[in-house]
Amino acid sequence: MALAPGLRLLFLCAAVLVVVHQLPGCARASDPDILTDFVVPRDLLADPSQINGTFFTYTRLVSGNAGDPAKFTATKATAAEFPALLGQSVSFATLVFGAGTVNPPHIHPRASELLLVVQGALFVGLVDAARNGTLHTATLQAGDMFVFPKGMVHFQSNNGTDVARAFSAFGSASPGTISLPTELFETGIDDAVLEKSFHTDQATVDALKHDLQQPPAQNSAPVALVGARLAAVMLCVGTAFSLVL
Repeated sequence: MALAPGLRLLFLCAAVLVVVHQLPGCARASDPDILTDFVVPRDLLADPSQINGTFFTYTRLVSGNAGDPAKFTATKATAAEFPALLGQSVSFATLVFGAGTVNPPHIHPRASELLLVVQGALFVGLVDAARNGTLHTATLQAGDMFVFPKGMVHFQSNNGTDVARAFSAFGSASPGTISLPTELFETGIDDAVLEKSFHTDQATVDALKHDLQQPPAQNSAPVALVGARLAAVMLCVGTAFSLVL
């Protein structure tokens, strides 16, 4: 049966959208819906025998993150590391927080995050831009969970003296991470713009840039100092978001 011209155009547009979603390097706001149970990576299309139990298994999530007690470290299992996640709209990460370390203010543009603390305690927070930049915080113990909605500025910090560990689940195979300190102070934004945006001076901007370039030493005072400065940056950015919205 022949399709009406309008329906033919509709199907053509739908086909184009499906193809565009599969293009490498295509920017996406969220995971595309797939028309199959799972996506076979292009490099395996010629050899279907490789689609077996090993393809659906990932073993590096925990073994790949022993955790440096002097640092914050994260190990991801996203579509980039675990191709079987393509099209599944899920991913995972392990987070290890050395004493006094912080996962700086950041956002995940394509996914919400569900954090589960499994060892120690974490102080967490998110900026609610829809409510005038209100900062929602909580101190989580082992077994506690906290959700960070998609696109909201948030952070985690270990204010204790022992290592803390957590798992994070994401509602996307490629959640993305935009670290605000890095994006603001290490991408070449003019210092004058930063000074005016944060109502501060050149010395403070220089200090922030210097701190970001220096890896924190174990049990050193600068770790806490950097965390405090980054928290201040997060509050400024949250306020800016609320003004924009």
